[in-house]
This record gives sequence, structure tokens and C-alpha cells, in this order.
Amino acid sequence: MTPLKKRKPWQHAVYYLFSWLTRFLFALMFCTCRVQVFGREIEKRYQKENPGKGLLYASWHRGLTFFIYFYRYKNFVVMASASKDGELAAQVTKRHGWVVVRGSSSYRGSEALREMVPYFKKGYRGGLVVDAPRGPAHVSKIGIIIVSRMAGAPIVPVIWSADRCWLLKTWDRTIIPKPFSRIAFVYADELIQVPRKASREECEQYRQLLDDTLNRLMYQTDHFFGTPGIKDPRQIEVPEAVLKDDSAN
Repeated sequence: MTPLKKRKPWQHAVYYLFSWLTRFLFALMFCTCRVQVFGREIEKRYQKENPGKGLLYASWHRGLTFFIYFYRYKNFVVMASASKDGELAAQVTKRHGWVVVRGSSSYRGSEALREMVPYFKKGYRGGLVVDAPRGPAHVSKIGIIIVSRMAGAPIVPVIWSADRCWLLKTWDRTIIPKPFSRIAFVYADELIQVPRKASREECEQYRQLLDDTLNRLMYQTDHFFGTPGIKDPRQIEVPEAVLKDDSAN
């Protein structure tokens, strides 16, 4: 991976221009979508009961595009890879008002995680697409669990899906909602709170709990628009196999 300081000025200029174009395209596409939000009361309740305390959000990389737009201009903190693709993502998120820390599991990841912790201790919100930067898809890295433990900030898993979308042939199976589509944005029913003294083994258990929760929500949101009579995605019964093999999605 090439460190950012070795990139040429013209490359940064291209990324900058691309990010503004992407911001325009996101606004053009996503403002036409009808968004239904389910379970947001868990976020509001935590903020009311814990004023000034940070909150972490976790999701899969496949939904990054709409997450950037959905949480725009809320001063969220996010980690972006120090790779070329990460530079593009960093510029796009900045144009939407995010605070960006650079790093990944393969380059200055530990440093980036430590840089994020003070933000959450000061009451910032933010999070990670937890199977980034290169997968495998729908399997989280341990980083968000470590940040939660260090910052004392709980994790709220969130997932969205759309009734009409483009599916890219990328490692993360990126989904992009089409204009005028319906989007279901779903929060988990419970926060994941990692104790400050959690052992390595306990942290792995919380990581697995996060995976199970995200995969369950993903199944429910993906099947929501095709299941008649269901008013809330969380009402959909999830086969046990989904938590063992995400190919069922």
C-alpha cells in the first residue's frame, strides 16, 4: 500500500474533484428515495439518557454509499483506508461533513483506532463498516470492539436495503439504491456494550455477536419488500442458517 504522502499533487486534485461530483450525484439520486426508518428510538433513548457520550455505529461495507448520505453533516467520525480507494472514500465522506481518520487493518490500523477514541470520549458519534477494507464480506474485524472497549461507547448495529437497487460485482456486493426507490433503514433492538476490562476471548465473543446481529438485520431488510403483510423488517423470522452462512442472503 502506498502511503498518502507519496502521492502526487495531481492525484489529490482528481480525488477532490471526484468527491464533489459524487456529493452532487448522491444528492441527486438519494433525495428522490423514500426512506422508512425502523428502531431509531434506541439511538434517541441513548442520547437522552447519556448526554455528551459517544455512540458507535456498525454496518457492512456493501451499504457504504447511502450511509455516507444518511448521516451527512452530523460531524460523524469514520475510518477510511490509507489505500487509493480509501482516499476516494475519505474525500467523499469529508464532502458530506464527516471527520475522517486514515488507516486500516493492513496499514496504521492501531494508530487510527487510537486516534478515534478521544472523539468518542468527547461525545462524538461515528463508526465503521466493519468488514472493510477488503473483506471477507459480512465478517467483522475486531477494531470496532476495541474502540468500544477503550472509549466506553456502545455499538448500535444498523443495516439498510432497497426495493430497487444496483448490485455491483465487488467483493462487498455493494448496493446502490436506484432513484425513486424505497429504502428500509433498520437499527438493532439492543446496543452492544463492551466492558472496559473485557479479555481477548470476550472481545471475540462480542465480535461474533455483532456479526450475528448484522447478518440477522441484513436478512430481514433484504426480505422486507418482498414479504407481504410485514410492517417492520424486524418482524421477519430469520432462519438459523443465516447466522452460519451469509450466502443465504
